[in-house]
Amino acid sequence: MWRTESLSNPFKFDLPAGWEDQTVYNFIGPEACGIRHSLRLMIDRHLQLEAVQDYARQQTAPIVESLQGVEVLKDEEVTIENGNPCWEFVYKWTPSDERTTFQKHVFVVKDGMGFNFAASFTKNTIKTVGSQLYDIVDSLLPGTYYPIDD
Repeated sequence: MWRTESLSNPFKFDLPAGWEDQTVYNFIGPEACGIRHSLRLMIDRHLQLEAVQDYARQQTAPIVESLQGVEVLKDEEVTIENGNPCWEFVYKWTPSDERTTFQKHVFVVKDGMGFNFAASFTKNTIKTVGSQLYDIVDSLLPGTYYPIDD
């Protein structure tokens, strides 16, 4: 059974068997260089993979295969401050002549769950606002969620 509650979420409830929380969390960040930044957190609560690299590949393969002109800038394992291994995937994509987007994903596997943190940046903000991403990931893991009760 999954229990959900937070200070920003007014709901506190137990979902009956057969129901599952599939919430995508969206955290709004600062406005810089003409874009309002946000961080999305998607949680795979029943991950069938143990290795963070395998989880990252499962999530990033569709991006590389479906978006024309994607340039992968970083695709490697890193360790965040709390010592938890994670996988960082950064790519550059130009969907139109006007703007190039830098997308950063940080994947974490913990307690049988997969965490996909994703945020978009400009060329300038990936170095400024983007540097805050690991602080946010580190503050959200571990202990800020209820593990799955089997």
